[in-house]
Amino acid sequence: MTFYFGDLLPFSSQLAAALWVSIYITLIAMAVGSGFGVLLYLGKAGTLPVVPQVSSAYIEVFRNTPLLVQLYLIYFGLPELGVNLNPTWAGIVALTLNNAAYTAEIYRAGFESVPGGLVEAGRALGMRGSQVFRHVVFMPATRNVFPALTNQFILLFLASSIASIIGLPELMNSILNINSETYRTFEILAVGGLLYFVVSGVFALGSKAMESYLFRWGVRSRA
Repeated sequence: MTFYFGDLLPFSSQLAAALWVSIYITLIAMAVGSGFGVLLYLGKAGTLPVVPQVSSAYIEVFRNTPLLVQLYLIYFGLPELGVNLNPTWAGIVALTLNNAAYTAEIYRAGFESVPGGLVEAGRALGMRGSQVFRHVVFMPATRNVFPALTNQFILLFLASSIASIIGLPELMNSILNINSETYRTFEILAVGGLLYFVVSGVFALGSKAMESYLFRWGVRSRA
């Protein structure tokens, strides 16, 4: 058999559009899911009645069940309750809820890495509770777990391919459609794999640049 990639050229714009869909649902799921993950950790570590138990249960359920099952429940199960989501929103919701559970655990490690003495020092300086959380706890914790958050972001991007199963027009869905039209299975899967690899590499490089910029105070403090 002869491999020929020329048959894929007419589908270049379709692949580019599908890749963008994969990227933007990942960006939304990471941004919203990370914020929700912080709230989940705070709830789990808090002392309010019931909230720690609910937060812990949420984290365990979403971390110990397949993302595909969660996606099916949201897309095929919720309509039985009167909630109908199109493939795009179903994919975003599933990725966001799943990501929140993982980022909650990532931030747990980050918050616990901040010495308690720093919090006491911040309070002794007269800082308000919100200022202590933001400057003394949250920023250092985020800096400590930023590489782990980057890995989670890349994994989330790769996991977005699962949404192809419900017809979301993302990259993997486009790859499968092009394969059914051209029967160039090896070629289109090779191109798709390369696109995932390249974009993941760009995310990793962008994350390093962002880390150097956002946490340059930390770099200086070590100098």
